[in-house]
Amino acid sequence: MFDFRIIDTEDGNQVIRGDLKTPFDSLPFVELIEYIEMDKQMAIMDSIRKKQQKEEKRRRKLERNLLWRLACFCGLV
Repeated sequence: MFDFRIIDTEDGNQVIRGDLKTPFDSLPFVELIEYIEMDKQMAIMDSIRKKQQKEEKRRRKLERNLLWRLACFCGLV
């Protein structure tokens, strides 16, 4: 079961709704392939987002570090 649903709008665009679920057996083969590709892309985007959040958290911790501030003040970094 996919944790999202792709909905076609009247103007030809597609919207991904994360609050709806889509069972595998309700999709034709072509749409199943589309859902699988979208699931892969969403997983990649999630991993990139988590990586960025982790780096931001590390940077914030480093900026609060007194020794790091002193090194920056002295021009060592």
